[in-house]
Amino acid sequence: MDAQKSTMTFYDIASGPPVHPFAPNPWKARYALNFTKTPYRTEWVALPDVAATRAKLRVPPCRKHADGSDFPTLPILYDPTTTSPMQQEGTLIGDSFDIAIHLNNKQSARNGGSPPLFPPNTLALHRTFNAHVDNLFTMNGAVLAGYYMPFDPATAETTKADMARRVGVSRWEDLEIPQGSEQRKRMVAGFEAALGSGLAPWFIRRDEGPFLEGATPMYADIIIGGWLQMMRNCLPEWQELRGWHGGLWGKLHDALEEWAQVS
Repeated sequence: MDAQKSTMTFYDIASGPPVHPFAPNPWKARYALNFTKTPYRTEWVALPDVAATRAKLRVPPCRKHADGSDFPTLPILYDPTTTSPMQQEGTLIGDSFDIAIHLNNKQSARNGGSPPLFPPNTLALHRTFNAHVDNLFTMNGAVLAGYYMPFDPATAETTKADMARRVGVSRWEDLEIPQGSEQRKRMVAGFEAALGSGLAPWFIRRDEGPFLEGATPMYADIIIGGWLQMMRNCLPEWQELRGWHGGLWGKLHDALEEWAQVS
């Protein structure tokens, strides 16, 4: 198969110009693509077009809103080199964790994976860890960073109105936690404490390297890295966060830059 026909298509959420990735779950998948040296190209999708894109590709939503309704989001990966269970040409995968499993399997089949995304017999542990990290950042970091997401000005008003409706407020501005306010200072301190108690203790080999296993990266590091990318792009206190817990998060983010290319 020639290079063009083997190149995967990666659907990611478009920011405002210049277009760049900022959402955590697409970043997890992008890291995984680069980590496994998978050829791909990015198809940028405006936020208001995400639901229609999933519908057009016939990829069912894999997440739910708090009220139980479908939450169509990205990433999606199209792999033209494999056949789906429905015997259609190519495979479409619409969840970042499932994308990582797919890429890990292809990497293992290709060259054994050195190192693999998932060390042997760790899929269940990784799935649990993914849920833990998602919850920690959603409850503590996203509420501080979400107001500052780099929306495309061309669609920003539509996006803001939709997000305000989903979270049950009348105006997007109601979601702002003003910088410098006492409320924000308390919440930032709470975020630091949550990372300190709920995630930093997992790094038990810090003298050996910046990753959870010291010098050897794995998908668990990428899970955290995806959220750190959102914080870098959206959180005003990003430089402060980098230095928390002895610089742990800044060191991990910097170490993952090797796999942060945007293709």
